[in-house]
Amino acid sequence: MIRNSLTRLLRTPVRTVLFFLLLSFTVALVSAGGSLWKLCRDNLKRFAEIFMTIGTVEQLPERTEQEAVWSADREDYRYYNRAVYGEIISPDVLDFEGAGYLSGPEQRAYYEALPQDYAFKEREGGLWQFMVVEASPVEDCVPAGPVKMELKRVLYSTYQPNVLYFYLCDHFTEKPQMLYADKTYVMALQDGFTHDFDENGSAARYEYMPLEGPYSTQAGPEGRRLPTELTGNWIAEVTTGFYESREGQAWMKFCEDCVLRGSRHLSFPVTATEDLNLVMAFYNKQAYLVEGELFSEEDYQQGNRVCLVSSAFARTNGLKTGDPLHLALRYANYAATPNVGGSEGRLRADGGVYEPFEESDYTIKGIYDVGVGTMEGGWGYLLERNEVFIPTASIKNSDENNIACYGPMKGYTTSFRIPNGSESMENFQRLWEAQGIEQVEITFYDGGYSKLEGGLENMRTLAFILLMTGIASAVCIVIFFCHLLITKQQKQTAIERSLGMTKRQCACSLLVGVLVISLSGSITGGCAGQLFAGRAAVGMTATETFDTRFSNGEVQLNAERSEEEMTDGKADGNETVRAAYLKEADWRMSFLCSGLVFLFAMGIALSGIYRNLQKEPLALLAEAKK
Repeated sequence: MIRNSLTRLLRTPVRTVLFFLLLSFTVALVSAGGSLWKLCRDNLKRFAEIFMTIGTVEQLPERTEQEAVWSADREDYRYYNRAVYGEIISPDVLDFEGAGYLSGPEQRAYYEALPQDYAFKEREGGLWQFMVVEASPVEDCVPAGPVKMELKRVLYSTYQPNVLYFYLCDHFTEKPQMLYADKTYVMALQDGFTHDFDENGSAARYEYMPLEGPYSTQAGPEGRRLPTELTGNWIAEVTTGFYESREGQAWMKFCEDCVLRGSRHLSFPVTATEDLNLVMAFYNKQAYLVEGELFSEEDYQQGNRVCLVSSAFARTNGLKTGDPLHLALRYANYAATPNVGGSEGRLRADGGVYEPFEESDYTIKGIYDVGVGTMEGGWGYLLERNEVFIPTASIKNSDENNIACYGPMKGYTTSFRIPNGSESMENFQRLWEAQGIEQVEITFYDGGYSKLEGGLENMRTLAFILLMTGIASAVCIVIFFCHLLITKQQKQTAIERSLGMTKRQCACSLLVGVLVISLSGSITGGCAGQLFAGRAAVGMTATETFDTRFSNGEVQLNAERSEEEMTDGKADGNETVRAAYLKEADWRMSFLCSGLVFLFAMGIALSGIYRNLQKEPLALLAEAKK
């Protein structure tokens, strides 16, 4: 029966070859469409996990003013543009229905912590010289240029001065006040630069310049500056009973604050966040983990007392993961990051010193390092050498009475995270515009996910069209050729049954030919579809470009590249993109698609055979004659 069935196929070679080719083509369409559709879906699912979309928020200035600053060495003004802000807009305006935040929004504060006994620079690292001293001019003078001063008393100094005389220049004041030789002054000074040179070009006099004295920028919990009597004047005359006066007490508190900061006058900033990915340096992978773990969702939610420290700080202090780190938080700065900090006043509005409002031991969960390169967005997005990160919820006490500075929302302090995709961003933008808040700019970063999503969606649509076209073609072709090879063979079936063949033998005679063509066509088409899908996937990855720096899978993606590529700089951006894609079509999808077409063909064939065998031979002959 099998031999006879195959012999009949050879007697009609054109029909047999046509059935094979058409079936192979349609199976290839179904297989390629199904494989590409699944591949695009898997890539979208993978990228949804790898990439993330964050928005940064910045209050725009109302205007820009030109500020003139006197320069004593040039004896002229230097001009700078200064942004002028109106009333500070609260980050509460970002809390509106439908925003769909995954984390945030937050206006991050950084906290100044007591230095304890930690070291903040290697021994060979230079330090900024700052001092509060009592001094008198050698002669009556106006410090419009370097004037010689006699050192009387050191109240505070980064490095202990070992000289009796130094030079002073009120560098940025056009008409400084007169200083008298018979008076003693207390003054806050910082090391400056050489003001003039001798004939050989070598430095003649190294000067000190004024720095703000006792002042305060303390704000209340609503962000408004608290009234204060502190002027910030860098100099004051020391008279009898001066240090018992309100002004003298402010100078003593000023020195006390300097001592609290540490004998080396170095900052110990602690940044609190609800999500490290909201910090741009971590988001774009300039800051990366070198030891331990990042914060978990549990750490953020439960406020576990864990922290991340920089590798420089850990190396200097001999710290490793699992070690305790004592943090005593003194005050909060909501106006800037540690990298641009220093604008906060050193004292409280009442002239007192900020005392720690939160003090506890944290466990070092991870150690991070910072890569070399510039930061997109500017220097405000950079991290400080000794910056420590903690979960916001780990701070149990309120900082409302210890806000040293509060300012407008900036891109480097205020951010949030939303779901990936252009639809999510468009929905957020539409809802935000409905709030009617002006002077606030929101910038989205998604690392090119929207472009990537669009390309994959287009590819998935094409794959779906291929799949539907293949299915429709397969149905038509299978039904048509099953009609030719089975239903139209009623006469043959009637003759075979009249000659004594059983129904089983007749069914075998009809089915074998269709089975052979369907099986070979499905296998051939499935392989061709898999090959086409694979090449299309490679082509897709070769043409699609996006920036993987802003995905949380950058480390994972780089791991797919060889160490040699990563170190010798031969791998370009497009290679990173191609490594990010899943580009091998799933052979199981091709097998499933071709298998379903084969089973459909067998189903139609068996249905036709069943109808043929249900009729008596004479009836089949009568129908065949018609």
